[in-house]
Amino acid sequence: MTTKVVTGPEKQFQNAAASAKEKRYKEAAACYNKIVTEAPDSDLAADALFELALLNAHYDNPQRDYTRASRSFAEFLKRYPDNRRADEAKTWISVLRTVQELKKQNEHLNESIEELKQLDIRHEERRKGK
Repeated sequence: MTTKVVTGPEKQFQNAAASAKEKRYKEAAACYNKIVTEAPDSDLAADALFELALLNAHYDNPQRDYTRASRSFAEFLKRYPDNRRADEAKTWISVLRTVQELKKQNEHLNESIEELKQLDIRHEERRKGK
């Protein structure tokens, strides 16, 4: 029985998947990125770009970046519009936009709450004659 030796993009993809499974997201991203940049015409480039986008959105990734994830999914759709995962990428973009909008709204609400607290403090100080 012969064992197939895996090299090139396939090996990088295996390394990336193993790193991601072990929660070494930075290493996984580097491996996926290497495939995308050094072997863009390989069969694994589309999968690597999609996985890179997922890593950037992964809930457990301390370096997660929803903007970067959205850009990676958009790049995936631009490069591989007919890929089997195109609809999934579109869904992710929509979800990430919603999350980003909610985050902005939350920040705005927090700012408003802080302004109201300061107004209440000033009002209370005036009421007490300070």
